[in-house]
Amino acid sequence: MPTMACIDCGAVHVEAASWQTMLVSMMPHYFDVHHDIIAGHRDHPSGAWMERFMAAFDEAMNSSE
Repeated sequence: MPTMACIDCGAVHVEAASWQTMLVSMMPHYFDVHHDIIAGHRDHPSGAWMERFMAAFDEAMNSSE
């Protein structure tokens, strides 16, 4: 099962079988620590974070095989 660290600070590590579960599991950390990213401030282009997240999840998935 893939394990992934927070892509913005590395402080939280989550293990999950799917990207959806990984995303939901990381949400409390993002609401507590990275609220500016969740709020979608202008310095975070729409969709860019999700692209980074999916790339990191794909890498974690490939590493767990």
